[in-house]
Amino acid sequence: MLRVLLSFILITPCYAQEVLLAAYRERPPEMHTAGAEPVGPLIELLDSAALRIGARVEWRSAPFIRSLDDLKAGRIDLIPRLIYTPERTAFVHYLPSLGRQQRNIRFIVRPGQQLRSYADLAGRTIGVKRGTVYFKAFDNDSSLNKSAATDDYLLAAMFRAQRLDTLIVLDPPAIEAQFAELHFEQYQYAEYQYEQSFANQYGASRVLYEGPKRALYERLAAVLSRMRDSGEVARIYQRYGVQAPQVQGSYAEPDNQLSVR
Repeated sequence: MLRVLLSFILITPCYAQEVLLAAYRERPPEMHTAGAEPVGPLIELLDSAALRIGARVEWRSAPFIRSLDDLKAGRIDLIPRLIYTPERTAFVHYLPSLGRQQRNIRFIVRPGQQLRSYADLAGRTIGVKRGTVYFKAFDNDSSLNKSAATDDYLLAAMFRAQRLDTLIVLDPPAIEAQFAELHFEQYQYAEYQYEQSFANQYGASRVLYEGPKRALYERLAAVLSRMRDSGEVARIYQRYGVQAPQVQGSYAEPDNQLSVR
């Protein structure tokens, strides 16, 4: 009997589970580190979708700009919640949208100070996160004095040290967590904010999509679409007490054309 079992093992091919390398950053409550482990709806969604296609996700925490470079080079597979821009389609294959989210751009100033319009940014030193897309007018405005840092902790520390007058913020909970870690409370949000929404999408490496992983990424895309359409995405978000991306009406599907419009 033992000989039969050994023969079966020797002649039976062993299929290794495919691995997806994904990089996340601190974006509570959608994705963040708790007890040295990544948690949040965007983490659980990708883990669950990967299992259904016979894969598993290996997560790593990294500064956003490093993750973008690694995605461009094909060193990682995926980045959650990667905002679409025409320029990024040169190195990003966008997976289907989970829905649209309202993400107004906020500005942090010191107590007693105020910004009431975009024009009030002139003459200020504005802290920005390297590689982050905010909104077109701001991103393309070379007249503004912008000082870039790789992560929220550095931006918070620079603001506390009075090296910055203002911070531009896409995710208030993330910068607030860093201020709390620094025990710093001398800040407030300005009256002015820029209203916008965007499609919540996982960005995949175009190098790998056009190489060995096209079939894997397309299977993953199909599963994510089904999870969205069945309401499973919304249910996972609800379990975390987080407002789910909105899929009612029209929402953006990925535009994976290489041309810059």
